[in-house]
Parts: sequence; C-alpha cells; structure tokens
Amino acid sequence: MKSFEAKIPEKLYKYIEKLVNEENFESIDSFVNHAIHWIAELYGFGEQSEGKSLKDLIADVVHSKPKPGTGVKETPKVKVAVKGPDIPNKDIILESYGSSKFMFEDAIFAACQFAALKQGNPPISKEEFIKSLEQMTDAGILTQIQQGEKTMWKRIVEN
Repeated sequence: MKSFEAKIPEKLYKYIEKLVNEENFESIDSFVNHAIHWIAELYGFGEQSEGKSLKDLIADVVHSKPKPGTGVKETPKVKVAVKGPDIPNKDIILESYGSSKFMFEDAIFAACQFAALKQGNPPISKEEFIKSLEQMTDAGILTQIQQGEKTMWKRIVEN
C-alpha cells in the first residue's frame, strides 16, 4: 500500500468526519480509500463489463428523456440543418471524449488545452471554447446538461 497527504477544505473534512461518526465508514482512511476506488472505477480501472468503464455503463442506461416527476428538465435536441458544419475546435473537443459519452465542461476544457499544447498550438480561450460547444449543440453534436452548479456535456452518438 502507498500513502499520501492531501489537503481538503475544512467543510469537506467535517462532512467526512460526520459520515465516519454515523458509522457509514470505519475511518477517514476507509472513506478516502473507497472514494479513490470509486473514481478509478468510474474512469475505467478494473473494467468489468465488455471492456467498458463504469461511466460508459452508466451512460448506456441514461436516457435523453427524463422520467416524469424526477425534476430533471429535458434538454431539447436540435436537428441538424446543414451536414458537416465547420465548427472551430470541433475535432479537438470530440477527441477529448475518447470513448466517453458524458464529460464535465471543466474536464473537456482541460483536455482540449492539453491536446492543443501537445500539438504545438496555442491554448484556446475559454470564450472560444464555449462558443464551439454552443455551435456543436446547435448542430446536434452535443447536449448540455446542468448538474447542480456544474455543466456536463453529452456527446450525441449517431448509429
């Protein structure tokens, strides 16, 4: 086993302590161990089913249309008016998804910055990035999903 030190916000630490005190976890170490394992599984560590990560399996069962009474608003789909729109940064954004269908906006932006730098190109601005996401939404390539204060983007996969 390896160990490490992590700095977390006081409020988060108190929440973890509360979970431990309520006997949901044996210790803070146990909570951290579980959390790290769950995140690793989410992104593909120990892929269990047909070579898919947990997030891909979850994405397979998530429907675009929410169930009534869940309080989740459906994001309307926009039909493609023109085939093959010329959208700046489209390729680099889609490449950042890999085999994923859902990604948080911050993760996509970070992956795009890394890919641009790796290709020897200057990083794209946040404004340019957001404009590209909006154009891809209008073209029916992506769908925006609000999850609390975070924005998630679903890649529309055509069969």
